[in-house]
Amino acid sequence: MSELQSTADLLDTGLSNHEIRRRIRTGKLQRVHPGYFIAADRLPSLTPEQQMLLKHRAFARAAHTVPVFCLASAAVVHGLGLRRVPSRIHTVSPPGHGTHHGYDGVVRHQTRLSTADVVVVDGLRTTSAERTLLDCARLLPFSDAVVLADQAHLLGVSRTRLESLLSEWAGQRGVRRARSVLTVMDPRSESVGETLTRLMLMEYSLPMPELQWVIDGRSGSYRADFAWPEHRLVLEFDGETKYAGATTIHSILRDERRRETEIQELGWTVIRVGWHDVVRRPAATVARIETALRRGKGAR
Repeated sequence: MSELQSTADLLDTGLSNHEIRRRIRTGKLQRVHPGYFIAADRLPSLTPEQQMLLKHRAFARAAHTVPVFCLASAAVVHGLGLRRVPSRIHTVSPPGHGTHHGYDGVVRHQTRLSTADVVVVDGLRTTSAERTLLDCARLLPFSDAVVLADQAHLLGVSRTRLESLLSEWAGQRGVRRARSVLTVMDPRSESVGETLTRLMLMEYSLPMPELQWVIDGRSGSYRADFAWPEHRLVLEFDGETKYAGATTIHSILRDERRRETEIQELGWTVIRVGWHDVVRRPAATVARIETALRRGKGAR
């Protein structure tokens, strides 16, 4: 079956209402939105963002008025990675149009949008890339907003462009916060985890490393997420998305171990961190890095 199907779609395939209910009861069908379903065995292959996008598509098909998605929902539609995938759908409409969609889990915001503020992405109406990034920079938690701002280049949007647009919003809610977000955005962070790691280093006032630092080993070049060359220290963030597209997890881990061994032969220390280290135990993680920096300084 295709990814998203309505009750009517399922009936058209020849399933009866009784069989649809049975498949829901036995877990073969997963309800995405009232009246919309996906085969349960498809879910494990989808990222949290992709699963949430399906909910947005189902809502858009079910809604009486074509919705315009905004904030984190717009980020999902634009295909960005998020610090926290939204649990609710966010839409926007002009003032005076009410705030009730008739569905739980849907929040409708009210604000005036220009024609340029609304675009269509893969069949869904959403705030434009620039509007989405600035709205999120103004209104989302700081780390969530920086995660999105770091990805602006993937949507063809520059910091200069965002700063120019933001200057026209003086006096609006969250503009000061948005300026702070744009100040620290860095397109060299290539994943949500790398952005959060960078923010952790900033929060604890560690010396800022070089990002995507290239080290030449015996069998090729190794690009480190973070590096302090003067301390011969590399910091790598390991997350599930890092291995997306690999032929096998085993092969990519084998290659990483080989590259790591090669740069260790050159006198570098490698520290690997993951989600738990950065999000749940930042103080302990920072202490590990500080110890390695001191050792690296003493070894020079």
